[in-house]
Amino acid sequence: MPKSATCAAICLLAVLAVLAVGGAGSQNADNGKNGENSPTTQPAASQPARPQNNLEYWLSQAVPAATQPDTQTRADDQGTNPLARRDRPFRRAALSGVVELSDGRQLAGALYTTREKPWLVFVEKEKRWRRIPFVTALSITAVVVSEEMALQWRWKAMGEPERVYTGKKFPTRRFLWTFRLIDGSTITGGVKGQPIWVRRGQQTTGPMVLHERSKGKVGQTLADLVYVRRVIVSAAMRDAVLADQAKTPPAP
Repeated sequence: MPKSATCAAICLLAVLAVLAVGGAGSQNADNGKNGENSPTTQPAASQPARPQNNLEYWLSQAVPAATQPDTQTRADDQGTNPLARRDRPFRRAALSGVVELSDGRQLAGALYTTREKPWLVFVEKEKRWRRIPFVTALSITAVVVSEEMALQWRWKAMGEPERVYTGKKFPTRRFLWTFRLIDGSTITGGVKGQPIWVRRGQQTTGPMVLHERSKGKVGQTLADLVYVRRVIVSAAMRDAVLADQAKTPPAP
């Protein structure tokens, strides 16, 4: 083949190769514009993170419960639901009942004594102390051992064991206490001074102390020296007393 023909053939092949490469590049550019070669998945940062465990998953799915304030009670629960807020005691250890005083007053409401302390009763016949949880008592009744108007006195002089009476008197009593328990048994003994309170609504009466001795002031009478005559643990008795007091008009 002549030399000129060979050169022409080589140049033609080079031009065809350039055209082929240019066409492929333009096709790839068009595909990029049309999004055919774009990634099919989103970046990892835009996807929600997978929970580490089941607990984390369920916590993320939890929806807060719609609740009403604890101080409110539904109208249809009042008077019928024993667990309604109005019927709940303000203190877990409080018991429904009535405290009857020696002057005839009756205090109805929630009864309680010192927190986490049972009644301590010394039984003389057994020569030992008995511990009585308040929740096991149906009633506590005062037993008056003695009462009198005692004469006031003082020592004649320091170091002299001679009494001088002033002629004035004051009331005094000595008590035992009878506990009637839920099993039907009774325990009678001395109480070394333990308080009891009565709470009704936001009003609290007490402390009223159960003790072995009570002493009034000079010039008082035995009637003036008021004491707890009886404690009755009973929701029915409490309700009966409150209903009766609601019918009685308040004293002027």
